Amino acid sequence: MRLRIRHTAHRWLWMVGAMWLLAACSSGSDDPDTGSATVAWQHATMTAEAGVARLRIADDAAPGLGWSAEITSGNWASFGNWNSYTLTTNGRVGTNLSSRLVDVYYLDNVGTVERTLTVRFAFEGREAVELTLRQPATGSSGTTPDKQTSWEWPELPELVERDELSYVTHYAPVYDQSQGKEITKRNFTLCFDRTKRASWWVAYPMHAAYLGSSPRPDEPWTFDPKITSSWQANLALGSYSGAPVRGHQVANADRNANSTMQLQTFYCSNATPQNYDLNGGPWMRLESKVRGWKCSDTLYVVTGAYWDPASSNQTTDKAKNVCPIPTHYFKVLARTVKGNVRKAGDRLGDYRADELQTIGFWVENKNVSTEADAWVMSVEEIENKTGFVFFPTLPKAAKQQKNKTQWF
Repeated sequence: MRLRIRHTAHRWLWMVGAMWLLAACSSGSDDPDTGSATVAWQHATMTAEAGVARLRIADDAAPGLGWSAEITSGNWASFGNWNSYTLTTNGRVGTNLSSRLVDVYYLDNVGTVERTLTVRFAFEGREAVELTLRQPATGSSGTTPDKQTSWEWPELPELVERDELSYVTHYAPVYDQSQGKEITKRNFTLCFDRTKRASWWVAYPMHAAYLGSSPRPDEPWTFDPKITSSWQANLALGSYSGAPVRGHQVANADRNANSTMQLQTFYCSNATPQNYDLNGGPWMRLESKVRGWKCSDTLYVVTGAYWDPASSNQTTDKAKNVCPIPTHYFKVLARTVKGNVRKAGDRLGDYRADELQTIGFWVENKNVSTEADAWVMSVEEIENKTGFVFFPTLPKAAKQQKNKTQWF
């Protein structure tokens, strides 16, 4: 997984004025070693998409002067990059330029309103000051980023960078009870593999806001508009050849609050060639159970397919495109124990393992005589089988759970 950073021109611009330039107290004659010290944003704007905001300590700060900084605006920004997330940092001014630079990484703003990045910064022994920048919203600008990280979306696995993989997020109107209106929110994110003509996984939140009574549309399969159509199985012409059927990853019934979110589940990118009896039998019953496990917080779900490299089983779509057949299917789930404690802005990984519940399911893509309670594995075990890292912010102990009595 890699956070996309926008590189800005290599120049040092100083913003004059109270918003961007904050001065610490001059040390005066009693403190000759530190001198005066100031810090400012190098640039006065942020992008709606993920990027980096840079603070620069002025050249008049003497080497050896200590400083500390804290991000107070939420979990969508970090002093570290994607694999070293941290809200606090500190250091001492050195003699080289890099010691005077403090980078703040930030994520896409996928909402509809701008938000404020706030950093509390203090030089050693001096009162802290706050520096702020405002980030525009992608929802208001008409663009939607296709990559995110689990800092904000707990269900999102680590993103693996491979040429054949594409990551796509689809958005839909979702009724927000707190605001009393529909707002644009994520529907689901998928990891599409052009060599499989299908997705390895689809990650999505499960909440009552996504469930309703919108009727299932008649033969609605279409190409995913965010993925090159020639990479996808052409399922608009009908199902696969032979025994497999068009098996949804995120189920149509999981997204029936309105027609927009429901039709997105019929994108060809959301289907795999699944055994007919599995699809219409125990797998469908597991999907129903997952809907019943939703909670007031949010139930976080990743459902996916797995292709064993030793298998050569394949079928074709009605356009004669070859479609490899998955050997297995899986689901991994995570929620808080109480189901009603997580607040907006919380990181799921901020909770202790005993405050979280996780479970996984692993089943062969064939007509099986067992039900989901016989497929139980831990999230960690399914990570080991698939090579993917699920719920990357969760403590290790949380991903080792597989207590059926908490779910069935």
